[in-house]
Amino acid sequence: MTSQDQTGELSWPLVDRRQARTAPPSGHERRNDVDQDAIDQLSSANQLLLSLQKIAITLPSSLDLETVLDQAVSHVPDLVGADIVTILLANKDASRLTIVRGRGSANLLEIAVQDLPAHIRESLDLNRSIASQLSHDAKGFAEEARVGAYCALRSRGMVVGLIAAEWREEHDLKRETQVLTGVADALGVAVDNAHIFGDIRRQSASEERRRIARDLHDRTGSGLAFVGLELDRLQRNEDNEQTRFEISAIREQVGSILAEVREMLYDLRVGLNGEASLYDTIVDLSQRVTSRSQCVVSYELSNLPQLDNYLSNEVWEILKEAIINAERHSQGTKILITSVVTDSLWTIAVVDNGIGIQTKNKRPDSYGLTGILERAESIGATFVIESPLRDRDYGTAISISLPVNNDDESSNDSRSQ
Repeated sequence: MTSQDQTGELSWPLVDRRQARTAPPSGHERRNDVDQDAIDQLSSANQLLLSLQKIAITLPSSLDLETVLDQAVSHVPDLVGADIVTILLANKDASRLTIVRGRGSANLLEIAVQDLPAHIRESLDLNRSIASQLSHDAKGFAEEARVGAYCALRSRGMVVGLIAAEWREEHDLKRETQVLTGVADALGVAVDNAHIFGDIRRQSASEERRRIARDLHDRTGSGLAFVGLELDRLQRNEDNEQTRFEISAIREQVGSILAEVREMLYDLRVGLNGEASLYDTIVDLSQRVTSRSQCVVSYELSNLPQLDNYLSNEVWEILKEAIINAERHSQGTKILITSVVTDSLWTIAVVDNGIGIQTKNKRPDSYGLTGILERAESIGATFVIESPLRDRDYGTAISISLPVNNDDESSNDSRSQ
């Protein structure tokens, strides 16, 4: 049906309804909307690129592994919006991964690569991130996660670790996987750089100890030996009894100093370079201390865990410092070294029956305990000093506790004395 409007012209209801609708945007308006969307997308992409560039520059420039990991775990959630971020580092042959940041890192949870869920294990064979739906059968690192993105950390063609970003709610991860790949590229190089620098630093320290040992042997030791021989010659050729007695006293003092220098040479050169086990090295020093001092050193070294060379060396340096401190300063007669593994935690302690730590008489150049603390922190160990001993008014116990894997077999050299 048609109708007349106020002008008398005919109009169709369908036409009226179309005219009542909002007019479509003009071509100019559409172009403005498209341009604004493009600007917003470019702005977001630019911000993302700046963030990735910042990570790519700052991470590899840091040579401290802990700093690298802290920076990574603080930046990644902001970049990808993940609820949970987990970083794992690989051992030398990339057969095992240890969680160092994120879920489980408080216990340094170690996982064999073959035991990883298939979708996570797959990411170790790729040069990019992969996204995965998570379920009871395909789990992530967080139980409550529903989706996750995973990427291997690589450097020099080797897998040095893995980074995982996981979300509690499901959503598309196309953008997030791209961002995570960029983060992983920078983080892999940074972790590798930190490992290399750590090796150089430890090697430099070892070389410096050997250099000092050589100087002590070639200069101080040889010089003292020559003085001793000359004193022996003078004593033989001297007729005056009083002079002979004085030369003999000096000769005895020189001999004592020479013996101390030789002990210093031993302390500088002793260590773990793959030539001896931690057990054998502890026993060797214990016997030397017992033979040269008033302290009887005994040990109960059951359940010594297997450690890599780096950890073994650091633990040994801590023990050596604690034992020599007790020998020199405790004024005690007994030193006991104990080793216990409980609930994946290895505790090794050096206990003496001496006078305890006398803080009021502490020398300003006494750095032994500070060195122990720094070494313990560097390997993630807890350092505890108890002085005097509990329920006593004497003695000192210095202990470190280090997470270990129960799956590792204990050392075959674990014995007591």
